[in-house]
Amino acid sequence: MKTSDYALNYGTILGAANVAFALMLFFLDAHYQQDSASNIVGAVLVIGFVNYGIFQFRQDNDGFISLSEGLKIGVGIALVSAIITTLYGIILTEFMDPQFIDKVFEIQRQKMLESNPELSEEDASNAIEISKNFTTIPFRIAFGILGGVIFGFIISLIGGLILKRSKPQQNSIFVALLQNIHFGNFCCDSFI
Repeated sequence: MKTSDYALNYGTILGAANVAFALMLFFLDAHYQQDSASNIVGAVLVIGFVNYGIFQFRQDNDGFISLSEGLKIGVGIALVSAIITTLYGIILTEFMDPQFIDKVFEIQRQKMLESNPELSEEDASNAIEISKNFTTIPFRIAFGILGGVIFGFIISLIGGLILKRSKPQQNSIFVALLQNIHFGNFCCDSFI
């Protein structure tokens, strides 16, 4: 069984689920809000698919999985999903809703002014202008993929530690030798 097959399959499914959820938000015109509920749904999707992929590999591998296999699968799922989701994000902001970034920054500027009345309009606008430097396509690709992989690593590390089940080890040479040594009436088999 190849861990890459599980990573590719479950990563593609997770990416498709993320895009479907994002499209639902888009068609409901709720994609500007970036509220905690939609972030929680996204996190639950990642946690669920990463751990299910690790679990499924263990089931198909006679109930055994090492931590390194779990990490490979989990990070691979997160990477494939992050690539798909990042590509969707670029399509959204460049073709489907070219004003998306400007609208999000305007919402953020209003929230900044409401939450901090001492902040001047000029300071809020300056902060937004600085933030806009990080919305170029290369930055969005890098942050999208890197963020997805880091989150996937953390989730797969935890899931891998929980789901890890090692194959029973063969007796070591030392134990095998002890089992065959007899000292008169005293035998080492009784200690092993």
